[in-house]
Amino acid sequence: MVLLSRNPRGWAFVNHKDKVVIFGAWDVNTESNRALILSTEWEFNEGDRRQNAYGEATEYIKLVESQGYSLKTFPMILGEDTSTGGDKIKAYVEVLSDMSLEIISGEYYAVGKHDRKYSNKSIPNIAQDVSDIFDSIVENTERESLILARIGQGEFRQNVIKAWGNGEYCALTLTNVREILIASHIVPWSKCSSNEQRLDGANGILLCAHIDKLFDAHLLTFIKRGPKFVSKLSSKIDASRLKTLGIEAGYELCTEQLGSMHFEQFEKYLAENNKIFEWKYSE
Repeated sequence: MVLLSRNPRGWAFVNHKDKVVIFGAWDVNTESNRALILSTEWEFNEGDRRQNAYGEATEYIKLVESQGYSLKTFPMILGEDTSTGGDKIKAYVEVLSDMSLEIISGEYYAVGKHDRKYSNKSIPNIAQDVSDIFDSIVENTERESLILARIGQGEFRQNVIKAWGNGEYCALTLTNVREILIASHIVPWSKCSSNEQRLDGANGILLCAHIDKLFDAHLLTFIKRGPKFVSKLSSKIDASRLKTLGIEAGYELCTEQLGSMHFEQFEKYLAENNKIFEWKYSE
């Protein structure tokens, strides 16, 4: 293997005998399904001088693109050089993972399964889920429907309204200001086992935006008390602050109009959600 002098963001090696190119994947550039391994922004340093290693790295990329070389990555943990304020390797993991190369907006990504332990780059849930929809094999019309459903509009929202039978009212506060109501998933979109479950009206609650945010973050949930469901707050949030927003523990969820079939499904979905709530509640 030949060591490539360090580029602005990583290290790379090539093994011509086995036709393998290996890039280090910084934790700060790594997501669960891809890692940025070469960016056009890395071509020049802070002094606007061209990085020699950048040219070498692009040659390695060409080996993968046109010469049939395979691509592998290994995790690298970013540290800081206190003497210069620049980047340095804090640690690296001696584990190679097979990847495929993908070019997105002129940037080079190693696409495949990356260990979440070495990923410090977070993606907003909605952005990731929409990206997953585009990556899935579905018809254009279904794709559009799923995207609209994920952002709280379209078919899913209508299914929630129909299943609950309350019209466009918040199921907790009965607020009917349409512009602030969100169809919130009970079992998160990413955890659903099928598109049918993602669009199931019983897997949603129409909530005011601020309540939706609390519910989505597992800072608020609903528990069964007799035949009713009432709000429960996490101990991790100041209840007095929520009181000023009109949110308290023990408020009843308006479930009277849920049909028996939808009610049973709703209970199952909520039980799954509450497992996560209780786990986080006990941390």
